[in-house]
Amino acid sequence: RMYELSCFLPQEKDLKISVYDYDTLTRDEKVGETIIDLENRFLSRYGSHCGIPQQYWISGVNTWRDQLKPTQLLQNVARFKGYAPPVLSENGRRINYGGQEYTLEEAGELHLGPSEERLALHILRTQGLVPEHVETRTLYSTFQPNISQGKLQMWVDVFPKSLGPPGPPFNITPRKAKKYILRVIVWNTKDVLLDEKSITGEEMSDIYVKGWMPGNEENKQKTDVHYRSLDGEGNFNWRFVFPFDYLPAEQLCLVSKKEHFWSLDKTEFRIPPKLIIQIWDNDKFSLDDYLGKTSNKN
Repeated sequence: RMYELSCFLPQEKDLKISVYDYDTLTRDEKVGETIIDLENRFLSRYGSHCGIPQQYWISGVNTWRDQLKPTQLLQNVARFKGYAPPVLSENGRRINYGGQEYTLEEAGELHLGPSEERLALHILRTQGLVPEHVETRTLYSTFQPNISQGKLQMWVDVFPKSLGPPGPPFNITPRKAKKYILRVIVWNTKDVLLDEKSITGEEMSDIYVKGWMPGNEENKQKTDVHYRSLDGEGNFNWRFVFPFDYLPAEQLCLVSKKEHFWSLDKTEFRIPPKLIIQIWDNDKFSLDDYLGKTSNKN
């Protein structure tokens, strides 16, 4: 989730973030909290109010968020350090900064945004500024102030309203899984272990095939039984159909189910895509005998 708040500095400088344990019947219990000094971040000379990205994008999911462009930020850094203002060449492919000349070839990725902005960003990344990153903050409780209660991953951007609206916020909406259907055709079996003996003393097996995808064990499927196979061959022409949710970017299957029968909400699991096929010997008066298995990944 992303939250956008307004505040006045330094009157409202502390941002307190608390994590609670949700309970449907009783009062929610606070797990821990972390406090961020917004004034300290805003006034920091290391640009911690908004981390420096690796690249300058003017569109897409990584669009530049800061209110100032890289060339404007570079001018501010030069002023803080007592350097002369950076000098840009006419074509924007060279910048003189701090007594050193930087060229666009050093920045790489020649097709990403205006040349002078990309080169200025390259210089900014060499100045010891805070890079764009996800913070991992420790949660503490007022009852046990020196003992960690867990970690919270987050980040905070601070933008002054006097500079106008910032860039679009980063989209952290979880990816939605795509629905797929896996079709498995069980045609024949060959050289299956003969696990039983017939009345006449011949070795035989009553073969059937079972299949499922890990995480969807409740959707196990099996073929009919090929009775009295004397040579390990079984004929089926059977089809398994397994619907599943898949995240292409992560190459993982998304499985939503309750961990326990008393659980109120479902828990999401990410599991590598895998198909398990087993061969069994059918028995009428005892447990079926397991003969072997194979599995396919990706």
